[in-house]
Amino acid sequence: MAIGSFKGLYTFLDIEEIYGIDASCLRKKVARGKFVIDEDIKKIGTTWIITEQAMIKNFGILKFEEYKDKKLKEKSQMKKINSKKFNKNKKVDSMNEKEEKVNDSWSSGVVKGLELKSFSF
Repeated sequence: MAIGSFKGLYTFLDIEEIYGIDASCLRKKVARGKFVIDEDIKKIGTTWIITEQAMIKNFGILKFEEYKDKKLKEKSQMKKINSKKFNKNKKVDSMNEKEEKVNDSWSSGVVKGLELKSFSF
């Protein structure tokens, strides 16, 4: 699924995944003039890029919506898994919490120590 600054742009490999159309068929459509080059599609290096609008216009919206829903569910599941991993591995309090406990115990008198009256170097 397209992300970042390329949102709304898809490769021919994406179309293969979404619609089940082989990339060679797409290249044949390009050769036959089925797409407007530099408006619907563009070749960057060896990769063909197609706009979301052109993709929907030529191949329909139903499978594309199913694809987007599937990707959103996968993304949501990954967030849950990562969140569980993070919480599971969190065994130690943060350093700030540890420092606060030490400071509290020192100032409350629980921790006994030497009091330094002055420093000399």
